[in-house]
Amino acid sequence: MTRIKLTPSVPFQYNNKVILKSSDVRIYKDVVILTPGVWTDASTRMPIEYTELNLMKGSKVWSSNFLNVDHSWGTLDRIGYVKNPYYNKKIGIMGDLHIRPITQTARDTISLIDAGLVNWLSAELMAEDVWDSASNKRFAEDIEFIGCAVVCHPADKNTRIKADGPTYKRD
Repeated sequence: MTRIKLTPSVPFQYNNKVILKSSDVRIYKDVVILTPGVWTDASTRMPIEYTELNLMKGSKVWSSNFLNVDHSWGTLDRIGYVKNPYYNKKIGIMGDLHIRPITQTARDTISLIDAGLVNWLSAELMAEDVWDSASNKRFAEDIEFIGCAVVCHPADKNTRIKADGPTYKRD
């Protein structure tokens, strides 16, 4: 075995933006999480208006970022995370879904999304509902996101997981 003399002259640095961990995570980029509009709250069954301004303010306020199926908080229905949330002025709140196919529910959800059978989200959030008597409307303020759920019947029909996937049409 021949030994050679090495003379390092430049320090080596990792580019953390290029090096990624190898994983089986399925990533859906730039999904539409919530758009401005009047949406009915699932708990109170009351129409609440989500304005552009309040969504813009709340877009970076996430206390957690879990991704569930059908708003279930069951252990096996937690399938991933919402990452990189941001506000797009033309659309609404967007981000990336990271689904870990480590449960059958997660694998089935990925298959349904990829087959175009499921393409919608429902935001999970906390907000202060403020009644405005002048407009006779209820507004969501101080929005704090908890996560999202993959659903078949979204309140906000503009949500999308895949841009080229089906749009929502109520039966």
